[in-house]
Amino acid sequence: MDFEIADAAPEDIEEVLAVKDQCWRESYTHLLPAEFLSGDLAESPDRAERWRRSLAHDAGLRLALVRREGRVVGFAGAGPALDERPPAPEQLYTAYLLKEMHGSGAGQAAVERVIGHRPAYLWVFEENPRARAFYAKLGFAPDGAREVHEMGGRALVEIRMVRPAP
Repeated sequence: MDFEIADAAPEDIEEVLAVKDQCWRESYTHLLPAEFLSGDLAESPDRAERWRRSLAHDAGLRLALVRREGRVVGFAGAGPALDERPPAPEQLYTAYLLKEMHGSGAGQAAVERVIGHRPAYLWVFEENPRARAFYAKLGFAPDGAREVHEMGGRALVEIRMVRPAP
C-alpha cells in the first residue's frame, strides 16, 4: 500500500483532527458508548486553534502526517516529556491511523518520523490491545504507571509504556 510521510503544517490541522475523530469512532467502540462516539468529539470549541498554535509556535512539537492519494489517513505527534517525573525525555503524545491503513507500515513510519529510535514513553488505554501490541512491536513496555480518566460516562484506565535507550 502506497503512502507518504510528511511533516504537518498548521493548515493541516483540520484534516488531522478529522482523522483523530474517525479513529476514535473506529477503534473505541468497545470502550465508549455509541452516543458519545457519534457526537462532537472536540474537547473544546478552540481545539483546532490550540493545535495550530502548538504546531506553529512550539519548536518542541513534532507532528508527522500519513498521506495516501493526497489525503491525511494518519498522524503521530511527539515532543518533550509532559509528566512530572518522566521515565524518558521524550513523549509520544498521539498516534492515529485509519483502519484502512492498519498493517501497512504507515503507523510505524509516522512514529519513527517523530521519535526515531530514541527513548520515549506514551500513555495508552489499557483495554486497547491492538495499540498496545503495536507499541510493543516498537519496543515499548508497560512500566506499571496507571491513570484513570472519566470519559463518556465511563472510567477508562491508561497505562504508561516506556521504550528505554537501545
